[in-house]
Amino acid sequence: MAPRKTKVTEFYAVFKGRVDEPTIYSSWGDAHPRVTGCNAVFKGFSSLQEPLDYMERLNVLAPRQVIKEGAGAFTPDGKSDGYYAVANGRNPGIYQYWRGETQALSQLHETPGACCKRFKTKEQAETFIEEWKQAVADVLLRSIREALDQGMRPKDMNLDVSGLFGSNQRSTQSHDEAIALDFEALSFQDTKTEQ
Repeated sequence: MAPRKTKVTEFYAVFKGRVDEPTIYSSWGDAHPRVTGCNAVFKGFSSLQEPLDYMERLNVLAPRQVIKEGAGAFTPDGKSDGYYAVANGRNPGIYQYWRGETQALSQLHETPGACCKRFKTKEQAETFIEEWKQAVADVLLRSIREALDQGMRPKDMNLDVSGLFGSNQRSTQSHDEAIALDFEALSFQDTKTEQ
């Protein structure tokens, strides 16, 4: 009997999450921060047509598409070596092996919002981590903009972002608790006055 071939998730339809409109992403690095820790509605697919069909079933006829060059060709087959990109974990970085105390899998345990994906080349893995960092920055910027639009203002223009980020050490907080505390650290105050 021939080995069963598993479909690899390469495209992500985000119907609801930290997005302004339903969007299809070709990178988990782009999608992950937009769906983790919130009431997101999303699904992964192996081809571009599948998320388009999914969005159409949700009455979204023209979803925004963020499709990277070479999309769908990044994940190695089961026989070839690859590189594991840990974008968010105890020790983010590129790992050559999945198992082992100092390898990719061990970096994900007990890490709220951990994010990892396997790639054919080291360059693709590095790009994934950079895409994830940019997506996190975009999500934070979107939240800041929403607060400003609601009339809130920074308590102090000497913003200290260290309160937004934790170390890569294990935490007993849930991911949602950690996100709530991180956004509190932005130190916005409501400047609206009653008339």
